[in-house]
Amino acid sequence: MLALLCLWPLQTWLVSYLADDALTPYEINLSLPLSDELNQHYGLSAKSKILNVFVSGSFSDWRSDDPFYQMHSSPDNQSDEKQWQYLLPIYPGDIEYKLALDVEGQDQVIWILDPKNPNTAVNPWGDKNSLIEVADWPKIAVISQLLTLAVIGAFLLYCLLEPLLYWLLHLKMPLYRKLVLSNVLILICVQIIFFSYQLHQNRQLIKLSISDTLHNMHLVLASNQINFDDLNSQKDNIDIAIDQFFSPATTRIDKKQTSLFQITLSDFAVLDKNGELISLHHRQQNQSLQLNRAQKLGFNNTDDYFIKGMWASLIPQAKQSALNGQLITAKRPSAIRHVETNKTRQSEWVLGFSQVMQPIVSRGQLQGFYGGSIQVKLYGAELLNTLLFQLLLLTGVLSLASWLLMSVGKIVTADILTLTNWTQRIVKGDLTQKLKLNSQDEIQQLGDNFELMRESLASSFHQIEQQNSKLYQEAYFNNLTGLPNRKKLYADLNQHTVSSLLVFNITDFAEINDFYGVKTGDAIIQKVANTFEMNAAPHRLYKTGADEFVVLVAIELNDQQLQQLAEQLIDHVSHQAIVIDDNELYVTLSAGGAHRVNDQYSQLHQQADLARRIARRQFQRYRLFTSEMSNPEAFEANMHQSRLLVTAVQNNLVTPYVQLIKPLSEHIESDDSMSVNPKPKFECLMRICLPDGTVLAPGQFMQTAVRSRLYPRMMKVMLEKSFLMFEPLPYEFSVNISLEDIADAERVETLLSLLKTYPETATRLTFELLESEEITNYDLVHDFIVKVKPYGCKIAIDDFGAGYSNFVHLMRLDIDIIKIDGSLIRHLDKDTKAQHLVSTVTSFAQKMAIETVAEFVDSEQVLEQVKHYNIDYAQGYLLGKPAPTIKAALALTKETTD
Repeated sequence: MLALLCLWPLQTWLVSYLADDALTPYEINLSLPLSDELNQHYGLSAKSKILNVFVSGSFSDWRSDDPFYQMHSSPDNQSDEKQWQYLLPIYPGDIEYKLALDVEGQDQVIWILDPKNPNTAVNPWGDKNSLIEVADWPKIAVISQLLTLAVIGAFLLYCLLEPLLYWLLHLKMPLYRKLVLSNVLILICVQIIFFSYQLHQNRQLIKLSISDTLHNMHLVLASNQINFDDLNSQKDNIDIAIDQFFSPATTRIDKKQTSLFQITLSDFAVLDKNGELISLHHRQQNQSLQLNRAQKLGFNNTDDYFIKGMWASLIPQAKQSALNGQLITAKRPSAIRHVETNKTRQSEWVLGFSQVMQPIVSRGQLQGFYGGSIQVKLYGAELLNTLLFQLLLLTGVLSLASWLLMSVGKIVTADILTLTNWTQRIVKGDLTQKLKLNSQDEIQQLGDNFELMRESLASSFHQIEQQNSKLYQEAYFNNLTGLPNRKKLYADLNQHTVSSLLVFNITDFAEINDFYGVKTGDAIIQKVANTFEMNAAPHRLYKTGADEFVVLVAIELNDQQLQQLAEQLIDHVSHQAIVIDDNELYVTLSAGGAHRVNDQYSQLHQQADLARRIARRQFQRYRLFTSEMSNPEAFEANMHQSRLLVTAVQNNLVTPYVQLIKPLSEHIESDDSMSVNPKPKFECLMRICLPDGTVLAPGQFMQTAVRSRLYPRMMKVMLEKSFLMFEPLPYEFSVNISLEDIADAERVETLLSLLKTYPETATRLTFELLESEEITNYDLVHDFIVKVKPYGCKIAIDDFGAGYSNFVHLMRLDIDIIKIDGSLIRHLDKDTKAQHLVSTVTSFAQKMAIETVAEFVDSEQVLEQVKHYNIDYAQGYLLGKPAPTIKAALALTKETTD
């Protein structure tokens, strides 16, 4: 749209540029004598004497009897050469000319081409003329204006018609009516465009007619010997010539003549080159009328009426563009327009102008102006007749086109209605009726394609019904037993027709699968399902898991009746041997039940399963769900703790606390057999330091951290901060590591990256393996030890003596330290059995050159016993509690000692 708006200023600038260039006088220069080649060509000799040189051609000048311009000479003082020059006024279009040489001693002039202008043109007689190509800017202006208006008009018409037709075609009405209305809109627009073009052409023809009229007036004045070089002194002669020709003429001679040729001048004036009035004349039939208008407007005479009123703005415009030589047109000023009749005003509005001004240009010099006022009354009547004819023509075309389109539209829409009714039956599911059309066109092709589609749909729907049945069976029923599955259970629960629900689970079914194989396990499931089906009626049975069955109880049962039903079903399955391949197998079941409470159907399955799991843990066959079994407070507490751990990880609240591991011997032997004082060691323990100062121990969050999958991120932060804490200090330190940490390749890779980053600190690090966890994959632990030992790390067995203690760990793994569990140390001063076990462990460790550490040393009596058994290190609250810094841990140790 912006580009279109710029078209009009662009074409205006282009026309103005061409006009400026076209009006620049063309300088003709001729150097004499001519060259030998030209002299020979035109029959001249070097001694020929040129007296005068003329320029002759078909020049657009108001002097019809003077086609020659004499060139001016300028002798060259330094040579025999002579220069002839002339500034030729030019006009739009091509100009042909020749140079005429007046040679001394010859009666006829010699005609030559301009030697300095290579452009030539061939005249109708076959002779060549020199050619000046000047842009015909008036013609270019008209064409560019028409094209610009056409482009802008087409765009605006599109912007108007496109949404209008879109709106029309989407109205709820028959198609043939839409076609008729669309046709009417398009034809009206076409007619408007055609009438606009016709109006433009009429305007151009009228301008040409006015220009010819003014030129005829000029010829009249010229024939009366008017000297145009001095118009101001020729007033009397001008008045006489105009009175003889113009004043007596009438506006209309033949009433049958069309108004296009009847719009003539009603007033004519001659002005000098400054725009001052020399002579003004009116046709006799208009003189009194113009005087009356002048008096109504307050002018003293018609001279002032035209000069100061009618042409007040036209004269300055004509003076500004006088040398263009073009006819200037304008409308009456708005202050004068009201004295005209309505018919005159309407005709002027349609014509676009009523006043004209033609510059008088002679030999490129402005001599004056011709002014005129046009009689436009008759044009309005003719325009009305033309418009009425166009309307009648448009009405006839619209009527004929509408009738044809309506007829064709009804034929087309009849087939479309048939097709619509047929498709409506298809939508309703009726695929039996065949489609029959007889239009033999694109609609027939469409109907044939629809018929093929109907046949395809009928076949597809049949296949879809079969597939839907199969998909429904697969989606809602168990493939092995044919019973409804878990998804069907929840769909039926949403029907709100259930009173109670029972859940049954085959005890240790995974072990049966592992021992007897999957095939046998499937056979057992089928046998159990058959037994349930025979005994669960009239209740609905579901297969909801690998080893789980659910019974929906639709009737109201009390607690005792529901338990009785569950135990009967368990007995039918458990007391009857399952024979597979001549082998008798027995299975046991655990069951849970739940009653519907307050329309909570969706929770029945979860509640009954929770009761079953509780029954299984308590070695019972059946439990009924009670509200005490669900603990919303514990659930909310777990969620709160989980959010707390996420915040701790995000805000870097995980930090290591250190607890002293004190050496019990004052001197040890070094590698060079010298006795040195042993240094204390420290164990790094994970803590969470909250912003309010609260410090959380692992027992308060570790279980939740593992279940919420946050433990690996917390462990990584713990290790990084431990390395940073001990990097600048000479102490050995240890961190706890679980079998789960070792089994995770990503965690091990993170740990090895830290060992590479802090190589010196790594030599003082001990990994404490939790011995309370049963070590089953020795290869995994062995691989971990092999990876960390090259960095100088040590391996310790933590909590030795707890859980499934096994000396095989010490023999099969490269262990450096044994940390004896606190369950053995805490009562070492009183428990004889603990003393025997500790004695055995320490004796074995000393023989294997493994260091020992006693945990949970919290009294002097226990400390004395630890020393008695020659244990190397002690750790416990007696020696120091966990502290946030090494300095604080050592300070606590000093206070305890004191």
